[in-house]
Amino acid sequence: MVIARYTKYAAALLISLIMTCCNALAGSQLVIDESFERTIINQHAELSLAPNSATYFDILNGHSSKPSLSGSKAHEQIWYSTKLHHSGYSPIPLVLNIERLNVDDLQIYLLDSSQRIIKSYRYQAGKGDFSLKQPIPNIRMAFTLQPYQDAQLLISVNDKGLKYFPIALWERDVLAQHDTNMLTLLGAIFGALTVIAFYYLFSYLNQRIPTRFWLTMATLVIIALLFITEGGLALWPNLTNASENFYAVCLGMLLLCVAKVNHHLFTRVPLVLRLVNYTLPIAATLYCLTTNAYNTTLTLLLLTAAMGLYQVALALVFKDNQSRIVSTTYILAWLSFFAFYALVTLTLFSDLVYTVGVTMGMLIFVILGFLCFGFSVIAKEQAKNQHKLSTQAATIASLNHFYDLFRNSAEGHYTSTWEGKLISVNPAMCKVFGYESEDEMLLEAVNTSTFYASPEDRQVLLGKVSQQGFVTGKEIRGKRKDGSEFWFSLSCQMRESEEGNFLYGSIIDITEKKQSDLSLQYLATHDSLTGVYNRRQFETLFREKVSAQNDIPVCMLFIDLDRFKVVNDTCGHKAGDVLIKDISRLIENTLTPDAQIGRLGGDEFGIIYSALSADEVCQNAVKILNAVQAYRFMWDNRIFNLGVSIGMVVCDDSEVTPGQYMSMADAACYFAKEQGRNQVHRYNKDDESMQRYQRELDWVSSINNALEEGRFELYYQSLRPLNKTSDGHYYEVLLRLREKDGALVEPANFLPTAERFEMNVNVDKWVVTNTFKWLSENPEHLSQLRRCSINLNCHSLADRDFTLFILNAFETFNIPYDKICFEVIESVAIIKMDDTLAFMRTFNRLGCSFALDDFGSGFSSYSYLKSLPVSQVKIDGMFIKDMLNDSVDTAMVASINDVAKAMGMQTVGEFVENEGTMAQLGKMGIDFAQGYGVAKPAPLRDFQPL
Repeated sequence: MVIARYTKYAAALLISLIMTCCNALAGSQLVIDESFERTIINQHAELSLAPNSATYFDILNGHSSKPSLSGSKAHEQIWYSTKLHHSGYSPIPLVLNIERLNVDDLQIYLLDSSQRIIKSYRYQAGKGDFSLKQPIPNIRMAFTLQPYQDAQLLISVNDKGLKYFPIALWERDVLAQHDTNMLTLLGAIFGALTVIAFYYLFSYLNQRIPTRFWLTMATLVIIALLFITEGGLALWPNLTNASENFYAVCLGMLLLCVAKVNHHLFTRVPLVLRLVNYTLPIAATLYCLTTNAYNTTLTLLLLTAAMGLYQVALALVFKDNQSRIVSTTYILAWLSFFAFYALVTLTLFSDLVYTVGVTMGMLIFVILGFLCFGFSVIAKEQAKNQHKLSTQAATIASLNHFYDLFRNSAEGHYTSTWEGKLISVNPAMCKVFGYESEDEMLLEAVNTSTFYASPEDRQVLLGKVSQQGFVTGKEIRGKRKDGSEFWFSLSCQMRESEEGNFLYGSIIDITEKKQSDLSLQYLATHDSLTGVYNRRQFETLFREKVSAQNDIPVCMLFIDLDRFKVVNDTCGHKAGDVLIKDISRLIENTLTPDAQIGRLGGDEFGIIYSALSADEVCQNAVKILNAVQAYRFMWDNRIFNLGVSIGMVVCDDSEVTPGQYMSMADAACYFAKEQGRNQVHRYNKDDESMQRYQRELDWVSSINNALEEGRFELYYQSLRPLNKTSDGHYYEVLLRLREKDGALVEPANFLPTAERFEMNVNVDKWVVTNTFKWLSENPEHLSQLRRCSINLNCHSLADRDFTLFILNAFETFNIPYDKICFEVIESVAIIKMDDTLAFMRTFNRLGCSFALDDFGSGFSSYSYLKSLPVSQVKIDGMFIKDMLNDSVDTAMVASINDVAKAMGMQTVGEFVENEGTMAQLGKMGIDFAQGYGVAKPAPLRDFQPL
């Protein structure tokens, strides 16, 4: 409202200045002769202000004031006073013409030289004046000026809107010709605009392009505005005083239509700026409908200029990069409209009237603007069509490419109806099902259900597709043209159309893969030698059976073949394999139908019973025992008598885990061997084996508590270089367990239990984490550290997550890889060879080193040493501690050292307990010594260098 008020003041000031200038330039008298054609009364009139109640007599008597810079007020009217003098010799017919019909009150007086009224006329807008001449309904008063006659024109204007507008005095015949020309011109204008509107309308109906619809609407609004401007409301005289409101509504609609055109031409215009394009015209229109005519006129003029500049700015900022001509022609259209706008403004605020020339100019600018709008729309459509054509060309090329892929694909592709009728196939599809060509397959294959070995498979497939819409990689047993069966992998999806539902799918022959998978699956769950379940599958089945809630408790037999080693060592591994197969078959033939057997180790078997009572299981165990006793194994004319030791456990305690039950059965089997072999022993918690197992369980609890409560402690034992001076710290990290009473437990007491119950992975993680943490907290020590050795167990090496855990620990604590050496026990490295190699190679590449611990203590083999990527060999202490008194031990140490040196490895002598042994090792070329003779184990937190 504040802006509107200031705008009103500025406009009033402008009008007052114009009026003042007109008064200053106006002549005192208008001279008319036979050459007179037209003049603007405003240029010859004296202007004065008087109250609305003043009459022409008050003006003649000087009861008025001159216009001031403050402008006229609402209760004042403007009087135009013009003196006329006829200087010719013949009467001149004149017509006073006013084109504005929305004047609230207009009074015209023609006075003679004696100030008597010759003629008068009064017009009030909205009062139902039907006297206006059609089809150009202007306010007119005709009179004739006699030769040498003097007269005076007094014109009173009282209006809430603009009170200053041009008033023309015409010679009657010239005006008649002007009317004829204007009618012709207006007909041309209306005709041109109508043609443009119909062109846009029909093109919209034909092409359904939104921009053309809005251009149609904009043209129709322009026609409506032109109709109002040329006095069309005079057909309904009562509406003439509401022309400002009609202007406001039409102009608001026009700006909204242009905004829609703008948004379609420049699609990158953001939503916020688009909302401005809509809200400003709507808000201004609503304001105009609620305010007076004066404010309405000024608001519409300012709105038109502002919105025009805004449209041009949007066209410049968000121009179409694909076609610059769109924004160029759009801006040219607005420049034409600005020129039209300037002419309209001049007719409102100056003496410019609607002559043929002015109207022709307006026509040119309007037509040019709409033509430019049309050109911009056409350019936009051409750019869009060009892009569409390019896209279609790319699509066609892509379709051709995909058709080539369809034809030449190694996969079989097909299209069928939901009911199974084939629509299309490719050559690979024909090959999969044994047809010569696509035509043959489409002709002979009545329904896709014939491709399934089991017709129910297709129904299952359709059910899945109807639920999910697609199926991926479903393996199905199929049937070829010749009736042979094979396996194929099917992926398909359903698509809906007006013609029905269709299936689009691809098929791959996976017969070989399926057979391979079945073989691999069998090998993964069965022992390759005997054909019974392997240990992993047996343990899985046992866990499932124990976890299931059954009325009859599950029973398990743990069978160990006695005297198998004698056959294996005497006759060789081949004979041993044959014996294992025979025993496995013998046991299987002795089992009850519900029993499940698995091979747990070299000469160990396990049997699960889930439907027999404990006594019945015990009877079956005795039957197995007797069958094996009666069996005679013959090899190379040798006969062997065999036996079995059987441990039995009844799984009737829900608190005991399947793993613990297997340990119990193993313990019972061990007890049967201790009692003389070839017998069945049922597990009893009161016997020695149970007590031993209970002690192990106690250690399990102690280990878990130590891990949770942090009662493990890190110790270290230094290594002394024997062939060089010490250049840093070399030591092995050791582990101790602190009991709750403060007693310190050696690892030999709890680590076997941890390994037996697979807890050592967590123990190893604790050791690595806390060692790395201590090293990171002691950077000076870390800088002098040459090698820190950490022992790892076989379960840790086989755990993939453990590898990731170690990698993360290196990154977390920022420990250099080359300062860490992982020690692996020789027997473990050989048993878990693949896992050990994978772990070693991973960390070798990062810079870690590896040591083979206790070398020579078990399955020593130099070929294993050659295959393992270790940089250090730790010779078992049993060869070291008595080497000064035993020449064989000395020779063994020298042999191991020579082989290690030849392979570029360092050697470490363990259990070095005196200086003499250390000196002897140094002479033999051993690199490091470790043992009580070097340093005793001590807490890592109290580290002291040698």
